[in-house]
Amino acid sequence: MDYLQILYLIVGGLIGLFIESFSITSLRENQLRAATLSSTLFMVFALIWFASYFIFSPPDIILIVALIVVLVLATLFFMPVGSTSSLKAGPVTGRFDERDVVFSREEYQPGSDRYGQYYSMHPEYRSVDDAIRKLPELLQPGGRYYDPIESARIDAIFDEIQTMTTRVDGPVSNPRQQVDPTEITKAIKQNVLQMGADDAGIAELDPMHVYSHVGRGPHPWGEPIVNNHRYVVAFSLEMRYDPVQTAPDLPITAETASRYLLGAQISIELAEYIRSLGYPARAHISGSNYQIILPAVAHNAGLGELGRMGYLISPRLGARIRLGAVTTDLPLVVDKPVPFGVWDFCKRCLKCAINCPAGAISAAGTSDVRGVHKWQLNAEQCLRYWRTIGTDCGICMKVCPYSHPPSFVHNIVRAAIRRSSFARTVSVWGDEFFYGRKLAVN
Repeated sequence: MDYLQILYLIVGGLIGLFIESFSITSLRENQLRAATLSSTLFMVFALIWFASYFIFSPPDIILIVALIVVLVLATLFFMPVGSTSSLKAGPVTGRFDERDVVFSREEYQPGSDRYGQYYSMHPEYRSVDDAIRKLPELLQPGGRYYDPIESARIDAIFDEIQTMTTRVDGPVSNPRQQVDPTEITKAIKQNVLQMGADDAGIAELDPMHVYSHVGRGPHPWGEPIVNNHRYVVAFSLEMRYDPVQTAPDLPITAETASRYLLGAQISIELAEYIRSLGYPARAHISGSNYQIILPAVAHNAGLGELGRMGYLISPRLGARIRLGAVTTDLPLVVDKPVPFGVWDFCKRCLKCAINCPAGAISAAGTSDVRGVHKWQLNAEQCLRYWRTIGTDCGICMKVCPYSHPPSFVHNIVRAAIRRSSFARTVSVWGDEFFYGRKLAVN
């Protein structure tokens, strides 16, 4: 046996190992279709690559051609091939009013002063919002997945978060501690990770990412929001894979609630720590006490890229994350946005749009939203479906190809997608083949 034949068998062994590893990974993820197809592919590959070699003893030229084909495909898959574009943001044309957020609007009850004031300013939203308000509220009787015991448990978590909204800010200690920006940045990130976050980053706070007026929460409705902090500490929290795979049933909403609760605890504790050093700091938590647009600041902090469905896509965890943040004047070292192929991948992959039961995710191109070219989510259609089923759905998160847990196989594919346009095209096709394009939803 010469070196060419040995090389041929080694290359075949590595390819077979990769395919079989994918099969095992799919079984662990309870993805039976992917496990079945990958096991079948492994047997077909073994038959073609190894059985034909030992049975027919092909000439060297055949072996050389096979190795060249593999080399070319591997080069295209892993080497920087094609361009990698990312979110295009020009000068943002204005701040967004939190009163216009669909979750704020659903709370404006007919006959109230707030209802009259808001719809006198925005009569175009009245009919669609009135229709949504007639549907059952999340986790309440009437929703498709309502369960009197489990829904009440999840609702209690959200109620607990609501009690925390008055703790997001507080007095600043005096005197102010002198800190080294590099060292304190490292300490802040370590602190956030030790408290349970999965990733953390720093960005300068863009004033255009601060809401203009209060729409929800304990502060006076309609009050102008003033937040002149210079920096934002953003972090992400993993939503566990198994609960996400139950979407749109109750377990994914329970997971959402637990992540928001942890995010609130981390944010509040971090803000208190920073204020103890003598610097102003404010936590931004669900409930709602946000003053900032979290996906935008998390993108600037290098935590991920914005995907077609409107979620931030993490390099390691995909769409399976929730976000938290603290704004502050503590001197910090900022991170940069990290493009890793999401923008190009989402152009090719329409899986979230195809599977969205509400039809809320655009299958078309991007549009200019206040100076940012992105896919625009139809939030009203999304919320209408949420209230119909009684949960926060999460089907788009479930089907997103980036949402697979980190593993040997998925990490290799992610590394290729990060570099190669060819890999992004092949991976979209591969995801549809192994996992299916349209998922059945009860």
